Amino acid sequence: MAKSMNDADQIKFLLSSIAVQLPVLIVCLLAGIIIVIKWKDAGSGSIWALLGFGLSLALCFLVPIGQTVTQRLFMPNVDLNHRAAILGALSMVWSLLRAASYALLLIAVFAGRSAKQPVSTSPLAANQY
Repeated sequence: MAKSMNDADQIKFLLSSIAVQLPVLIVCLLAGIIIVIKWKDAGSGSIWALLGFGLSLALCFLVPIGQTVTQRLFMPNVDLNHRAAILGALSMVWSLLRAASYALLLIAVFAGRSAKQPVSTSPLAANQY
């Protein structure tokens, strides 16, 4: 059985995992600031964009914390097959939440837009009866 991580190792793991998330974290923070500053000019997509970037920002902390807690609680006394199943399930949860953040950003792009009327280029369209 693999040697379990001590508290110092877990803190190092947590901090290094958060450090890996820094580019996403910085972009999400800047996006949130810009959205709040431009709130009145941006329209109804602002709330969706704020939710999308907010979820992405939260995941920058939740993923490393979740991995660290999982290793602390479940890994020391679990065999290799069960470890793989636990980490696989956890990875699927993170993936679904990341996909949800992208869906919120997609909604933000199209929220509040009105459908454009089709423009006909046919000269007969202008002479309808």
